[in-house]
Amino acid sequence: MKSVRSPSQAGKEQILQNSGVSGRTGLLLGVWAATVVVIGGVLMSYHQPFLTPDARILSLGAPSQRGRWRALHILSGSCGCSRRVMEHLLKRRSMPGLAEEILVIEGTESSLQGTGALLDKLESAGFTISHLGANEIPESTGLHGVPVLIYATPENKLAYLGGYGKAGDEDVRLYQEVRRGQPPSALPVLGCAIGSRVRGKADPVGWKYR
Repeated sequence: MKSVRSPSQAGKEQILQNSGVSGRTGLLLGVWAATVVVIGGVLMSYHQPFLTPDARILSLGAPSQRGRWRALHILSGSCGCSRRVMEHLLKRRSMPGLAEEILVIEGTESSLQGTGALLDKLESAGFTISHLGANEIPESTGLHGVPVLIYATPENKLAYLGGYGKAGDEDVRLYQEVRRGQPPSALPVLGCAIGSRVRGKADPVGWKYR
């Protein structure tokens, strides 16, 4: 004889089925959220503060620029934060009485589209452009990330070493304070990791750098 389920029994079974579906959905959503958090953390690690480099980083600048006030902009063609600084420099042009050099750190990553043309415009605007391989940088300089801003006196003494600010455009204010004899506090270096050694620590599974 075939059993007949009562309406109440059928309702309970439907509730249990729905609960099972909701549980699985919740689990999947939880896994997805955790994945997003982990990946986001890794990607954001390239735009978080890096340790300020050692004063020996000044040696990376071109010797021909010494003997006058100079700025050394250490940037990377593959870094969005560096790109923002490049665009800012082109907009403001070189400052009078200041020799400005842009040192482009070359790694294994491809440069952002249009970087070459942007550097050509900067050179035409009076900025000295030089290039250096990321793996050629002495570890003693303590350079872990870019962009980095350096101001040096005519006597080749460090006057400022740090970042450009969150928007990448506080270099003029910093220079004015330096020239007034009011050394500003160093801003954090906010940007991208450079070199295989640093990238390996920041991105051990190769999500950002391959």
